[in-house]
Amino acid sequence: MQLGYSRPDLLQAMAEAASVLPHARPSRFDTVAAASYREELLRAAGPPYTRVLLASSGSEAVDLAIQAAWWWQRANGRPERTEVLSLHGHYHGATLGALNVTGWRERRDRFAPLLGGRVFGPPAHCTRCFRGLRHPECRIACVDAALEDPSRCAAFLAETIPAAGLAAAVPPPGWMARVRERCDQTGALWIADEVLTGFGRTGALTAASRLSERDRVPAAPDLVVFGKGAAAGFYPVSGVLVADRVAAALDGASLAATGRHSPDAFRHAQTFGGSPIGTTVALRALQVYQSEKCFERARALESEATSILGSLTESEAVRDVRGMGLLWGIELEAQDVDHGAAHGMALAVEQGCRERGVLVHSSSGFTPEAHGEAILVAPPLIVEGNTLKEIAAALRESIEEIAGRAPSRTSITREER
Repeated sequence: MQLGYSRPDLLQAMAEAASVLPHARPSRFDTVAAASYREELLRAAGPPYTRVLLASSGSEAVDLAIQAAWWWQRANGRPERTEVLSLHGHYHGATLGALNVTGWRERRDRFAPLLGGRVFGPPAHCTRCFRGLRHPECRIACVDAALEDPSRCAAFLAETIPAAGLAAAVPPPGWMARVRERCDQTGALWIADEVLTGFGRTGALTAASRLSERDRVPAAPDLVVFGKGAAAGFYPVSGVLVADRVAAALDGASLAATGRHSPDAFRHAQTFGGSPIGTTVALRALQVYQSEKCFERARALESEATSILGSLTESEAVRDVRGMGLLWGIELEAQDVDHGAAHGMALAVEQGCRERGVLVHSSSGFTPEAHGEAILVAPPLIVEGNTLKEIAAALRESIEEIAGRAPSRTSITREER
């Protein structure tokens, strides 16, 4: 809900779209709403993206990106490249295809009998470096290890900033450039999962563009998966931004010569992909993001969030606080829990925050050994500084209560807010 829960203009856009055309079968019809949204989104994204493939949920969009990556390999004479390399702790969705490439064990292991055996690469999780190194001396060894044997690799898939599992573990400077370099060297496409990090969450349309700006390198993924914030949570809209060189291969060889799609061109259609209602709401949300400068606002609040949430590290029960824009993670020192097993500490903190009127997301089992406890904070882009203080106060109380260092309370006083 990037724009909060009460947006009359989005509700009105939804109602008006439903009254004009509630549904059109995407395999047979395009709509003015879908075409307008694709055009406006591509304008906002800029080069190298020239195509938008639409779906409903983020999980479905991940599946779609994987299909497109293999089709591109096939069009370039490499149909044997069927593997997708992905990383420990990264979450890509709940469909079997997306879950199969998910490296977050807590989510994946429960369905392991339905999934294939996989080896996951190390994430850019610097507080838990897989080799115990420090940046920049590490030389981004995690990327080289993840793409060590890409001979049958169709694509490298990663959350640009892993969120639901690794709780906003922002990759260090140099990560983007190294991923781009290795994918180009190995012939793998780079799929960026931005389902949670897109549409202003990190202070830009995509986290990839924000990190590229931070690092001052033009490192753009080939395919960018988006969802969640696309329609500000008011309607299920997701999709894939496709770079020009990939889009051209998906069309088939005959398009340029004849103006018609080749019988062998990539095709995809979902019942509600590109819904006229959904794309109308998504277009309106995109316009609001731009007219109300929501992305710039999230970026402007970053320093305030750094200060307010960063103060949580004063607690011995907090291992790390990290984030970008309005996406923040608090990793916990689970071994400091005074009562019972460490596993479940994050969930207990989440419940404690909820009792205090604050909604956060808990994460457990994101390391290769299925350890790790963290909290993800992702307020609406319209949040005020005082609300960030309220969130921090609820977190501080809940963490200290669970760690056995403070008496239990069920509310925050007005003075503290």
